[in-house]
Amino acid sequence: MAMTETHDYLYAVIMAGGSGTRFWPRSRRDRPKQLLNITGDEILLIKTIELVKPIIPPARIKIITTASQAEAVRKAAPQIPAANIIAEPFGKNTAPAIGLAALFIEKEQANAVLVILPADHHIQDKARFLQQIMAGVSQALEGDHIVTTGIVPRGPETAYGYIETDRLVDEKRGMYTVRSFHEKPDEETAQRFIDQGNFFWNSGIFIVRASRMLEEMAEHLPHNHRWLMNIRSSLGTDKTSEAINEAYQNMEAISVDYGVMERSKHVCMVAGDYGWDDVGSWPSAAQCWPTDEQGNACIGDVVSLDSSECIVYSPHKTVALLGVEDLIVVEEDDVLLISRKQRCQDVKKLVEKLRSEGRDKLL
Repeated sequence: MAMTETHDYLYAVIMAGGSGTRFWPRSRRDRPKQLLNITGDEILLIKTIELVKPIIPPARIKIITTASQAEAVRKAAPQIPAANIIAEPFGKNTAPAIGLAALFIEKEQANAVLVILPADHHIQDKARFLQQIMAGVSQALEGDHIVTTGIVPRGPETAYGYIETDRLVDEKRGMYTVRSFHEKPDEETAQRFIDQGNFFWNSGIFIVRASRMLEEMAEHLPHNHRWLMNIRSSLGTDKTSEAINEAYQNMEAISVDYGVMERSKHVCMVAGDYGWDDVGSWPSAAQCWPTDEQGNACIGDVVSLDSSECIVYSPHKTVALLGVEDLIVVEEDDVLLISRKQRCQDVKKLVEKLRSEGRDKLL
């Protein structure tokens, strides 16, 4: 299957409904992470669209987001037909979102194969990425599997989930059967995973027939599947919005990893070595920024003296660093964030504190 050859059964589902609270104060309720140029160039959503365009044209790229973000997504991605923006009434995690997208696509193309991917990752080797995605597409077609991509670990990372593989079933494609999925580990456990040698980072990228995904949901998430079938019977009628709203009031909020992938007997994994990062924190984003001789990664005018390994985002004000190290500094008009780098995952907790104190103007 040629990498640049397109196929009318191949669709992309880009999940773009998150808020990205770890990127506060840049990311806000009306300005989510996927609509920001976190990596210093193009906004993340557009980067993801451009990533898949060589194999999937815009007419077959679906973006699933929440109703509150749908208009912003349309404005940010005008190359995607407005009808391809699928709006959830509100977020209920990834399993309902993927189920809803599968319904819409299956109605268009009964034999559709979905390439499901988040809007907020960064890929260095785009050609290699597409090559491995097409290997996954072939496996999904030939074996009717759910194929996920596992990233060859670069170290004992605690911010990612892990995939434990079993057997190598196709050496040329780097295709493995999957034994189990593991939640984000502590550092000791992550190191044990690395030492064992058959563990990969979970990228959250899946390749599967739309019909197969719905069958898996019928088996493993029967309650949600019944509500999805109510939506299916309404598609193309004036009852669609009402059916979606009712289903979202009743479906369980659950991730596709926990609800389907961890329970399915039909999961394979292709080993990904294309330079992946999920852009999940300020340090991961800063890997794409310019750095000085002291390892400070900066966007904006920064004056540094005896300071090292800092991350600074301040496009409008000069920031002076004096005798500090391992700091994150993010400047916005209404707030300034200063944090130790090792606390980067806790920015989410800071947002929760602001919310509990009713300080909604900062959210």
